[in-house]
Amino acid sequence: MRTMTITELEKWYLKRLADRSKDFRKQAEKSYKIVKQAAVDIKTVAENMREASEEDDDEAQGISSRFANKINIIVANFEVQKDITYESTETMQEEIQYFVQELWGAGARWIRRMDKKHKSTIKQLDVYMKELTSEMKKISKLLYEFGWIKDLERIHGRINTIKDITYGSELYDDHIHQIRLKITSAQSEYDVAKEMYDNFRETSDVAGLLNLDEESEHIAGLLRMKLNTLKKTVKKFNQTDTGVRISPSGGRALTEYFEDPFTAISAEPDGYPALIEGLEGLEKAIDSGRLKIKDRLARRSAEEIELIRNGSLSKLQESAKGIEEKRTKYAGSDVYTKNKELAGNLDEAAKNLEYHKNDLLKLGDDIRREIAKFEDFKGRVATEIFEAFEEKIEIKVETLGLEPLLEKCKIE
Repeated sequence: MRTMTITELEKWYLKRLADRSKDFRKQAEKSYKIVKQAAVDIKTVAENMREASEEDDDEAQGISSRFANKINIIVANFEVQKDITYESTETMQEEIQYFVQELWGAGARWIRRMDKKHKSTIKQLDVYMKELTSEMKKISKLLYEFGWIKDLERIHGRINTIKDITYGSELYDDHIHQIRLKITSAQSEYDVAKEMYDNFRETSDVAGLLNLDEESEHIAGLLRMKLNTLKKTVKKFNQTDTGVRISPSGGRALTEYFEDPFTAISAEPDGYPALIEGLEGLEKAIDSGRLKIKDRLARRSAEEIELIRNGSLSKLQESAKGIEEKRTKYAGSDVYTKNKELAGNLDEAAKNLEYHKNDLLKLGDDIRREIAKFEDFKGRVATEIFEAFEEKIEIKVETLGLEPLLEKCKIE
């Protein structure tokens, strides 16, 4: 078994790959030269066409000049790579196909409108295009014959991946350092925001304001429980044309009470007349049979409507109005404004701190994936080299340098 560093392995692999693929490269090189020369010759033809067109009339000159410009652009975009590999040869095959299609696509637009004196130039182009097409077919056959080289070349990609991972520890360490600086800064901002908010709560009458918020949530919860029996029935009533007409205020009440019951009931006059009007329209639709619902649900709905009509929500409305009255007093005070500002600052600081902490945790996950990928690719490279070259190898890496970084990604 050979034990090699990644650098040694890469040199050894490239030498073996060159030996195994020399016949392929030798044959491909002929096509590379022909294709490269054809591109040069086609460019020359385009230049000659441009020079010859100077003697044409204005319209003919414009046509041949535009065609020559298009050819030059296509040639400029046509690239024949210097290194001969299976992958670059595949790419060249695609480039030739695109080149031919583009040039004849342009030719179909301009050639028929060109002066007849350019006929010999067009024939030259046709010769070179046929030559390129012929080489494309040869390349296709060559790629088919030596298809196994593609698998050998893939090994190099995995070796490069392993090499990149071994160089990654410094980059990750620097990234961790930057995130930790941001966490330190965000933690400081959070501590300042929290201290300011805590001091404000201790030295002001903000407790009363916070109690109002808690009380309003409690009342809203009780209202939802009371109205829950009617929720499905009201939803179906709102979605069905029963022919029962109710006032706009009654219709709004049947929507608003089931979206935000606290706001709806506190805004209503005592006795919540809009809600009752809406529910009486619902009751009429149920009693007339225009709203088709199950008997059991109809009975429960009728019972709940009767309770609401008899004042089952009155105490909750009284409490809601009392809370809103106190809240109105607070709304114009500095306490309310200051509390909102400081609470918002604290919430923003907490979100910012959490964001950077999550960044650090995600980076830790990325490092774990890199470590797992390194082990996986090491095994794959060893297996693929044995299958390709019948050589058992072991990749020697003294230290990957990533494992110690995982400790730095922990959140205290």
